[in-house]
Amino acid sequence: MENKLDASEQAALDEDGFRPGEPVIVFDRKHRSFLVFPLPGKRLSVQAGAFDSELLFGQQPGARIVTMKGEYLTAYRPTLEEYILLMPRAAQIIPPKDLGYMLTMADVFPGAHVVEAGIGSGALTLVLLRAVGERGSVTSFELRDDHANCAIKNIERWPERDLIKRLTVHKMDVVEGLKDKKRVDRIFFDLPEPWVAVTAAADALKPGGLMLCYLPTMRQVDQLVLTILDEARFAMPEVAEVIVRPWMADRTRLRPVMRMVGHSGFLVCVRRRGPKPDDATKVESAIEALDEAQSAEAS
Repeated sequence: MENKLDASEQAALDEDGFRPGEPVIVFDRKHRSFLVFPLPGKRLSVQAGAFDSELLFGQQPGARIVTMKGEYLTAYRPTLEEYILLMPRAAQIIPPKDLGYMLTMADVFPGAHVVEAGIGSGALTLVLLRAVGERGSVTSFELRDDHANCAIKNIERWPERDLIKRLTVHKMDVVEGLKDKKRVDRIFFDLPEPWVAVTAAADALKPGGLMLCYLPTMRQVDQLVLTILDEARFAMPEVAEVIVRPWMADRTRLRPVMRMVGHSGFLVCVRRRGPKPDDATKVESAIEALDEAQSAEAS
């Protein structure tokens, strides 16, 4: 006997179906993935062949469609990880393996006021907007129009439409922009020379606030750490690197994949100190003088 859906169940299924304009990830028989944005009258093309957008409209996630080459595609709504990896780019993205750890390392919380510099293609911005929640906000500084425009478009296309309302983008230098910011909770720098903004970050952060910088090379890390150590308002920095090794798992194989991302970037995180009493300043000066004397004796 055929099980028929009642009107409410059918309406729920129709509501869950793919809608025009939303991102859809399709997988071919080789498990290659492609991100598409179906629109009325638009023909989409992937390696497995072309197909009309109308084949997706109203279909449930997991539905299979056939391309004009006769190849099957399976369609889903992308996870945030998949969307970040496949979305259009104007600049190199911070990979998801680093983004997740950055959120916990810098302790981004709901309601936080976050500043970032170097919006790129919007990968970090997307995860920050989701993490700060409805009461939080993200302010981004970006000098390049093409980067800012690409990032904004990627954020607007993501299904969580309210995220863009939490974002403010300024097309200006972050050092100048931070002059008008006070008591910021978190600051993220994805810049080639973040050390030039260390003092401005210390001015803008509230006591106990955190600054996190993303850098691809150890030479950059070294220069940044030395600059942080010279800024008395920052505590000791932490440096980390995230390594993820995916595994291949099927009926015959269970082993690490042959290729992996060995290195993407270094994370440098530091906490803003609070105001120190006068006697603490004297003690610190005495300790620094003793350290310098001991270093001179050792050399």
